[in-house]
Amino acid sequence: MNDYLDLNDDALVRYPNPSIGVVVPTLMNPFFPKMLSGIAETARIQGYYTEVFNAAQDGGDWTNLAARFAQGRQQGLILAAPKVTEKIVRLLAENEPMPYVLTDQADDVPGALRVAVDDTTGSGLVVDHLVGLGHQRFAIVCPPQLPFNMAARYRGYLDALGRHGIPRNAVTYVSAPLTREAGQAAAARIVKLPGITAIITINDDLASGLLKGLHELGKRIPHDYSVVGYDNTDLSNYVTPELTTVNQPVMDLGHAVADCLLAKIERREPEVPATLPVELVVRASSGRAKLA
Repeated sequence: MNDYLDLNDDALVRYPNPSIGVVVPTLMNPFFPKMLSGIAETARIQGYYTEVFNAAQDGGDWTNLAARFAQGRQQGLILAAPKVTEKIVRLLAENEPMPYVLTDQADDVPGALRVAVDDTTGSGLVVDHLVGLGHQRFAIVCPPQLPFNMAARYRGYLDALGRHGIPRNAVTYVSAPLTREAGQAAAARIVKLPGITAIITINDDLASGLLKGLHELGKRIPHDYSVVGYDNTDLSNYVTPELTTVNQPVMDLGHAVADCLLAKIERREPEVPATLPVELVVRASSGRAKLA
């Protein structure tokens, strides 16, 4: 039987093909729908369909989540969201064991299989690019509590700046949640910081909001500030100016994590890839530092 969904008076009827579950932090960031596309593509080829658990919308409803797992449709889980990973892993341990794989923002679980991209290299590429353009004072925009992958990204920025001899007092941390609205609001704080010429955002959503906020304050990019994001979501081509960012192989990540989970489900040895490579995509939002 082909797998499909039937919508009838808002009731979702699922046909009994085996499924895998994917827990993501949000569906508002275009990164995650693209990753889900890669997962679903690989799962479909191997006879599975994909169910999505949106932690931003449903997080904390553990009774409902446990009930969904207990129904037996899901054969395994891909965990990509922070703060829920530990709870879900504990829940799995208390019930029928279920294979799972970690990726992206999922919290670390000792001994668990994780598929990741090379965030440390990505951070270094950003810093190398900006320092090469003559920038010496930086703002880094990110949340105060970073998920697993972004914590590695943030450490990578600081380590790379240190390798270039940039002192810590030349780097200002600007706190903002992972939304475009927060990036837009952060602009008003950044323009009050003396000497900043380059702004690093932990993802593209923050960067796109920041560009809007800076424009509203009369700032020209990259004349007044260079702005660099991370993820290379589709949005990065449609902001003004187009965003310099780090490209993650999102579809490849989806394929790889699905392959690993399906191997575990079928009791095969997963072929866990090394960290997937990233590349810097230079666009119009970054330029040479203006002279003091």
